[in-house]
Amino acid sequence: MHEKMNLIRELQEIDQEVSSIESTRLGYRNELADFDAATSRIQGMVDELTAEMEDLQKEEAQLQQELVKEQDNIVKVESRLPEIQTQKEYVAVLKEIDLAKKANKEIEDQVLGKQQEVETLTEDLKEKQDELNAVAEKADARRSELDQLLDEAEKQLQEKKKVRDSVAKDVPASLLRKYQTLFKRRGGLAVAMARNGACLGCNMQLPPQQFNSLFRQADLQTCPHCNRLLYVEPEA
Repeated sequence: MHEKMNLIRELQEIDQEVSSIESTRLGYRNELADFDAATSRIQGMVDELTAEMEDLQKEEAQLQQELVKEQDNIVKVESRLPEIQTQKEYVAVLKEIDLAKKANKEIEDQVLGKQQEVETLTEDLKEKQDELNAVAEKADARRSELDQLLDEAEKQLQEKKKVRDSVAKDVPASLLRKYQTLFKRRGGLAVAMARNGACLGCNMQLPPQQFNSLFRQADLQTCPHCNRLLYVEPEA
């Protein structure tokens, strides 16, 4: 039983190292995913601002065309003044000119408003583009580093798994299944030391008779509270 327990303890140590490597590897992958998510998020903002900018520029271009038409209309109406022969016609033309100039002023104000919006959007777009470039630059530098770390982690993982397979083949199948189930259910701690009459896996007191029997190492025993496999260090 002493030999089986040593194998199980060795297996647990290897599995804990494997779990640690896998956790580290997952952290690297999550960091890469975070960069991708940040890049995608900012790129989405850049695309949205760019589309909004294009719409504003189209609207401004249309207003500029309307402005040209109104200005041409004013010139055309004013050109009729020398031909007017009656006071009534003169007043009517002046009124038409006044209305045309008011319409022209409204369009000019709209054009100015669009230009101000474009200016604001241009600043926002530059800010987001700079942010995107900074994230991309940081991501590129870190990505190379993370790819190397992932390769190293993968090599370590494969080496540990080879060692694990070598140890696991010497463990009886039923005991191996029990251990693996406990390892998953108990957060990577299937085998726990018993000391001072307690299981250090769950910190619960063991029956005195059971604790004392652990020193005989006659058979494998489990904690009655958490079901972990128990072992004790030989007394000095």
